[in-house]
Amino acid sequence: MQPQDSPSLPPIQMPTAPRAGDNDQAVSWTASEFIAHQKNAGWYMLLVAAAVVLAAVIYLLTRDPVSTGMVGVVLVVLLLLASRQPRTLSYQLDGFGIHIGDRSYPYDNFKSFSVVDEGAINSITLLPLKRFMPPISMYYDPKDEDKISAVLSDYLPFVEGQKDIVDQFMRRIRF
Repeated sequence: MQPQDSPSLPPIQMPTAPRAGDNDQAVSWTASEFIAHQKNAGWYMLLVAAAVVLAAVIYLLTRDPVSTGMVGVVLVVLLLLASRQPRTLSYQLDGFGIHIGDRSYPYDNFKSFSVVDEGAINSITLLPLKRFMPPISMYYDPKDEDKISAVLSDYLPFVEGQKDIVDQFMRRIRF
């Protein structure tokens, strides 16, 4: 009796070697995950007042309690997000990809990067290829900008960065 052929299993994915680039150095740093703006009680009261006005307008126009209630749900989420303090994350760029905290992203996930002026500090925004993946922003010490940009430019094209209208609005209200 001959042994039956076992079904073939897919090959084990081993980590690939670093991609060759002009700059094979790894760059690492730690930074805040976002810029935290100080918000006083007046800021929170203004947010609640805007939500109440919006809920009243929605109710008067639609007479729909579900839509009106959703304004309250969104208000609670915004209040929680606004009070959250940023974590300090570790960042690393190397031949394998981009490592942020405990997550890693291969360079193939992104189509380009840009340097965005955030006022007193700049950030690097990575634009993803996937439709529903949000852009990733990385904050850094201004003296490290040249090293970080040099490593990224070995793997991704640079495009001029601009804040979209939502980001401009969020910055204006200091969210």
